[in-house]
Order: sequence, then C-alpha cells, then structure tokens
Amino acid sequence: MAPIRSLLASRAVLAGLAALGCLGLLISTLDSDTRNNLSWKYNNGESANRNTVNPENNQMKTEWEDAATPSSALGKTLSEYPGRKPRTVQAMIEKAEGYYERIVRQRHVNLKAGGFGTPQFDPWHVLMYYWWYFPASFVCPHDIQRVGPLSDGGKWICGMSLYEEKPRAKCVIYSFGVNYETRFEGEMLERTDCEIFAYDASVAAMGPEATGPRSTFHPYFVGRTNHVDAQGKQWKTLKTLMAENGHDWIDILKVDIEGSEYETFDAIMDDFGEVLPFSQLQMELHVREDMISFPDFLKWWERLENKGVYPWWTELNLNPTFSGQKDWASEYCFLNTRGGAKNLLIQNYV
Repeated sequence: MAPIRSLLASRAVLAGLAALGCLGLLISTLDSDTRNNLSWKYNNGESANRNTVNPENNQMKTEWEDAATPSSALGKTLSEYPGRKPRTVQAMIEKAEGYYERIVRQRHVNLKAGGFGTPQFDPWHVLMYYWWYFPASFVCPHDIQRVGPLSDGGKWICGMSLYEEKPRAKCVIYSFGVNYETRFEGEMLERTDCEIFAYDASVAAMGPEATGPRSTFHPYFVGRTNHVDAQGKQWKTLKTLMAENGHDWIDILKVDIEGSEYETFDAIMDDFGEVLPFSQLQMELHVREDMISFPDFLKWWERLENKGVYPWWTELNLNPTFSGQKDWASEYCFLNTRGGAKNLLIQNYV
C-alpha cells in the first residue's frame, strides 16, 4: 500500500504544479496593466471590496464583489476595471446596429428561401421556426437583472442598477395588463423610487404587493382610440394617458394585453412619429393564427424596428405547449435607441 500512496501523492503534486503552470500561463497572456493589478493585489494581501489605486499604473484596482450584494452597492463601472478600454454607450449601440442590419438581411434571405408570399410558405416549419425570424440580437448596454418571479410575469430589466441609483429626479413605469400577477411591479416599487401607472379593465385592483403612494391603477384598457365598448369598458390611448398624467417620457413600458398589442402599438407609432416615448419596452407577443397573420406580424415588427426599437432578450412562454398547442407567445425586451437626453439607457454612465 505504501508504494501506491506514494504514487498517488506524487500525482497530486504533479497535478498541483500543472494547475500553477496553467495559472501562470493565463496571467502571462494578460496585458501588463492587468498583470500588475493582479500581482499587486495578492502580494499585498488586501481585503476585497476596497477602492484603492495601483501606484504602478495609477489605475483603480479590481474589486471582488459579493454576488449577494445589491446591485446599487456594487463597485465600479466597466471602464474602471484594469485592462478594459472605456467604451461609451453610444459606441456599443452603434456597433450593435451594424450587427442588427446583418440579422435583418439574413431574415429576408430565409424568407425568400422558405417561399414567403407563396401558398407553400409555413412560418412554423421545423427548419425555420416562426420565432427564429425575429431573434433578440441587439444589446442592452448596461447590467441586466431579473425582476419579479422567475416564472411567468417576471421581466429582464436593462440597466436596473441605474433605476436603483436614482440618477434622475423621476422614474416612470407604465404597466398595461396586470391581471393577477403584480410581483414585477411590487419589486420595482421596493427597489427603486419609480412611480407606477397601471391599467387593466379586466381586474378591479392590483395585487397587494404593488399598492402604495407611488402606485396608480385605473380599470382601463389601452388601445387605438378613446372609447367605451359594448361591455362598458373604458379604452384609452397611450397618448391620452400620458397627457392625463403630465408625462412626456416613460422609463419602462410593460405590455401584456393578450393580442391587442398590435393595434395598440400601431396607434402609438402613429401618434408619436419617429421617436417613441419610452426607454425600454417589456412586451409579450402573441402570434396565434386567430390573433395575427405572419405577413401582418412581419410588417408590424419591421415598422417597430424602423422606429429604432430593437429586441435584446427573448423568452418563450411555454404555457400553450402544455395543452398541445404551438408556442405562440413569447416575451421580448426592447431597447429604444432614440429619445436623446430623456432616454436614460442611451446616456454614457462611465
């Protein structure tokens, strides 16, 4: 047994030496500023989460943040990390727009190859599935966080730490279609100073987690025109609601209105022209055949793209598949690349 133990011990030593060698090789491939910061950190044995400057290159040293720390308390912007070149938000957006143009070209190549415009075209074909024509291939130039439940109803928010850090006097969220699920709205109220304006004529009130002095609810549907329908339900346009609330910009627009999103957004695009009045859009899209045809959806989608609103995240709603249906619903997160100084997400915070 002694020779075996000796052999195992020697192999362990060799494995340890190999690991150290790999670490040395990795460090040797880093740029000099990063190597200086790494060696200075460990040679001086300092604790994590301290803002100090490396005297060798006058750069802020990398912090090792605890993953459980709230995002508002985390360390530095991306450009402050050693070895990183500062990159402005506008530069990231411009680069993403170039990539996105390639995606649009690929979409039309695939449409042509699939016979779009002919009776043979099938948007649910196994080789080019419906949602594959519309990938979320843009970029969120800030941190991304899940807000609300991990299940249906939660949202992926671009730049959540910006809302937590309160870089502007007023943060405004509009929520169309709350139904029974308001945990997203509740968490936004808890973590930020944002004000929420929610609308849904199918319920009498929001859930208890989303009520309070910064939460306003009205039993209205949002749509193309202002009217009262045959069931006595009040419908209002986004333009009307913003005027009533005294708003000219929305930070987060959340929409889940079960197929009415197309008519509603046609009205929004008609009413607001080339600059839509929100920074980011969280919207569930419904493409069941009785809601919208593929050609109409394609036309609607590309009209939204032409307004400078691009998808950076998507998440299929698999609930229809549990009853044997196609997966005709999907959550999308969009970034509005227009809006100038009103749009928090396209400003440079570096």
